Amino acid sequence: MATCDQLLAVSMAPGSPGPALDDAPLGPGAIAVPFGGGAVGEGTVWAVSVDGDKPAVGSGIALSLGPRDHVYGAVRSSDLADRLTSGHRLADVAAPFAAVLVDGSSVIAATDYLGLRHIYGVEGEGWAAISTSARLLARLANTSLDRDALGAYRLIGHHLGTATPYAGVTKLPAAARWRLAAGRLHVEPYSIAAGEPAPDAPTAVRRTAAMLRATIERCLDEHPDAVLQLSGGLDSRVLLGAIPASRRRGLRALTLSSAKSHDNVIATRLAESYGLRREVIDLGRLATLRPEGAYELVHRAALRSDGIGNPIAFAVLDWAEAQAPGEPRINGFGGEMARAFYYPAQRPHARPTPALVDRLATWRIFTLEPADEAMFDPEYAAATKAATLGRLRSIFVGYDTDWLSATDEFYIQERAHRWVGATLTGACLRYVTLGPLLHPEFLAAARALPPETKRGSRFNARVLTELDADLATIPLDTGMRPRDLLAGPPASTARNAYDFARRANRKIRQRLRRSGNPGVGVPTVTRHLVGHWRANPHLLDPVAASGIVRTEWLAEMLAGTREPSEATAAFLAIMEVAAGG
Repeated sequence: MATCDQLLAVSMAPGSPGPALDDAPLGPGAIAVPFGGGAVGEGTVWAVSVDGDKPAVGSGIALSLGPRDHVYGAVRSSDLADRLTSGHRLADVAAPFAAVLVDGSSVIAATDYLGLRHIYGVEGEGWAAISTSARLLARLANTSLDRDALGAYRLIGHHLGTATPYAGVTKLPAAARWRLAAGRLHVEPYSIAAGEPAPDAPTAVRRTAAMLRATIERCLDEHPDAVLQLSGGLDSRVLLGAIPASRRRGLRALTLSSAKSHDNVIATRLAESYGLRREVIDLGRLATLRPEGAYELVHRAALRSDGIGNPIAFAVLDWAEAQAPGEPRINGFGGEMARAFYYPAQRPHARPTPALVDRLATWRIFTLEPADEAMFDPEYAAATKAATLGRLRSIFVGYDTDWLSATDEFYIQERAHRWVGATLTGACLRYVTLGPLLHPEFLAAARALPPETKRGSRFNARVLTELDADLATIPLDTGMRPRDLLAGPPASTARNAYDFARRANRKIRQRLRRSGNPGVGVPTVTRHLVGHWRANPHLLDPVAASGIVRTEWLAEMLAGTREPSEATAAFLAIMEVAAGG
């Protein structure tokens, strides 16, 4: 089975000239595989292999390293091809995952059941295409920027649904296949088996803990060289708790953090207590970057990610990962899906209402990563804010559940889908990504529980306590001990709940920066990036010409009379790439 990091598949209807294509649209090294009758003009897949295996007709092409099942056994190439053809058991492949199958008349593409591995599609007049690059598809279709999608992104920090920065270019939905044939793109959802929900919270905790123990054991059996990504937070603590005590000593671990951060202090304590062999990638060393180096990091990250996610945060991650081990990585992605992300200051309600959605958007969804509103024309800012609120209301109304559970679904189906997914889309080609908390049983347990069981991360804390009660007594990077999160009625723990919410919100902002210390990481790269733009203002000419960012604001920023926030600078970096063609 070939594994590829770049792919473009184009199909033309009979008699259609198709899009204007270069001889090698992916650049040098791409292998062309014709389909649909054998003539290159009818349909062709171009792919750049990362492992030397040549893509072939009838064989699956993996778009993530080492497709695995949910207990991390390898999925054979022939089995993957059968699943892509039939649509059966695709939900049994662990996220993040995507693959393409080239058969005699069509191309089939599928992503994981959460849609975390991003791939994109577009339809033109008499032709259609799929690719790992949304930007490439936008160039082929000669399409414009999607002003509404960018307007939502500037408020939220991630795209909604299947939107991209480019009009007409969409992301493959979660739990779905695309079939590309005869110049058309057909979407086909696939089924996800629903397990029997636990009858009560204690049973859910026991079942989840047992599943994690079994999954981690099998994971270490299949990947004895695996590295545990260890932070001072709760999710990596749960994974450490699932590892049998006999297998902890000598286990390799990795921490991406400032060496002086509280996050690193807690991770150090854990590593020393349990005999882990830990490596620290010190984000504080980003301070040694020069402005041109920071710009190159961000620009490459923006190009690689197509402007889908925050390129400054991705640049910090790219810098760190260049120094990190390439062995399979056990990470805690997915844990926040069960941690009641949007619950602070929210009360139970029977159903979502427009007023509840608007209040949550104003208080939380729009305040985590908004770009500076002053950079936009007031009419555009007002219109896109109204459109985004309307879109959010429509999304929440579609969740057939109570208000708090609806906020969980928004986190899973929107924020994790697009924000976490954009991160994992880059990671899954650097190393084999092992995410036990992305297991469908973990997510199903979280979805089935009443909201008060999840509020304040209680469910995850209870799972950790079931796995290893001693680990639940060691403070988290928020300062709270996991066992304290199990406290009873809110009236008796109001101060603890307030303190936890305040610290959790601070931690959210730090995680958005990919740093445990606000003095390093993203803020450092942002400062250097802005300095480089000011020394080379022509770089932002495409942004000025886009009509989305006010030229007066841009001139003031370049002159130094406006200092852009991190989210604002990230939006400009996206626009530089998206508007630059």
